[in-house]
Amino acid sequence: MKTIKNYLFVLLVALTSIFAVSCSEDSDLDKKVDPLKDKHFDVWVTIGGSGGMGSEDAQLVQGINSLEAQDEIDFQGTGTDVTAKLYQESIIKGKYYYQVPKENDRFGKYQVVNGEIKVIKEFKFENITLKARKYTHAWINDRTLVLIASNGVKENSETGDESKVFWIKVDTEEMKILGEGELILPKVPEGDRYSTSGIANYREDGKIMYAYLHNYSKTHFFVAFVDAETMKVEGEVAEEKRAEFMAGTAYGELLQRKTFFDEKGDYYIACNSLLDGHTSRTQQRGTLVRIKKGEKNFDQSYKGFNFDHGKLVTVDYLNNEKVLLYIQDPEVTGADWGKNFNCYYAVLDLASDKLTKLDLPYSAGTFSQRSIVMGDKAYIGVNPEEGSPAVYVYDIETGAMEKGLTIQEGYSFDRIVNLHD
Repeated sequence: MKTIKNYLFVLLVALTSIFAVSCSEDSDLDKKVDPLKDKHFDVWVTIGGSGGMGSEDAQLVQGINSLEAQDEIDFQGTGTDVTAKLYQESIIKGKYYYQVPKENDRFGKYQVVNGEIKVIKEFKFENITLKARKYTHAWINDRTLVLIASNGVKENSETGDESKVFWIKVDTEEMKILGEGELILPKVPEGDRYSTSGIANYREDGKIMYAYLHNYSKTHFFVAFVDAETMKVEGEVAEEKRAEFMAGTAYGELLQRKTFFDEKGDYYIACNSLLDGHTSRTQQRGTLVRIKKGEKNFDQSYKGFNFDHGKLVTVDYLNNEKVLLYIQDPEVTGADWGKNFNCYYAVLDLASDKLTKLDLPYSAGTFSQRSIVMGDKAYIGVNPEEGSPAVYVYDIETGAMEKGLTIQEGYSFDRIVNLHD
């Protein structure tokens, strides 16, 4: 009997130990994972001007491991000069850049490492040729990428054919073309043409949402719903008349984020319209519109950023119906439309439409993307008139702001890229 009791006692201890280990392991699983652990960032700067969207100024890239470290980085002798090969406008996935490079006749996969550009693999275009920087994209899965543009076929690549929209589907592991063709959309009015790239995003129901407009009229825009498998447009295109054009029409989201999904799967598009009495097309005011999860039309009950001034430049979703905006607005900054340092950052509450301006220096650069959201923090770069360019660390929950990385004066701070395995 004593032997049986001892056996039961040992068994009970063993089971208790297993339970304790199990609980310990569960607790470890529940711990917050640091979204910055083992991450790598590339910082892009321009010498002697500003980068993006047609700039020919020299661009340098430097890799760093932390945006929070209160260090100052310089690019003299340490940055990689990418000017001769790569554009800042690029598709980012994992640890790679994908783009049509300066050769203009191919599509490639690249890294910027150890002071040099590493060409992973390139392929030449076949029947359809995309012009550098003038295309949009959507990731169907981790290795399948769809490129869309209205800017040309190979036999007519100098002038392009903007009365049609073309697509190329790419296997980014093998770096080969899986298919290509024409996206069949409602025809543009006589004498008009499609916008150069438009904006594309993949939705979890297997649809690519492709936003485009009639480029000459620019009075309103459309969204087509494309089956990602067959690349066929399904049903009627959605039409949005409450804004004149998407915030990105010619360059997609190769540099700047213009769209986002919230936690519910609703899709938001940043738009702009020309101001009354404008003297240049730069003078715009913004709007946010929405397509709800699974729907194929705009949600007419929602219209965000209801102000009579302020051009939306970039949008980054934070969480809990909060979005970080980069806005060009002389009424706030005091600078003219045509001058530098006329942009600021603010947080918009999507539910109330309340806009809260962040206490950061005004910045130059409307062709830039200096903000990244990771976990419970946003990393916000400024390109100020006085002092050094810098990155600020914004706590999304508390609103606290701390200064992180600084870039030596003399460079135009253009982009932060998050690269990871």
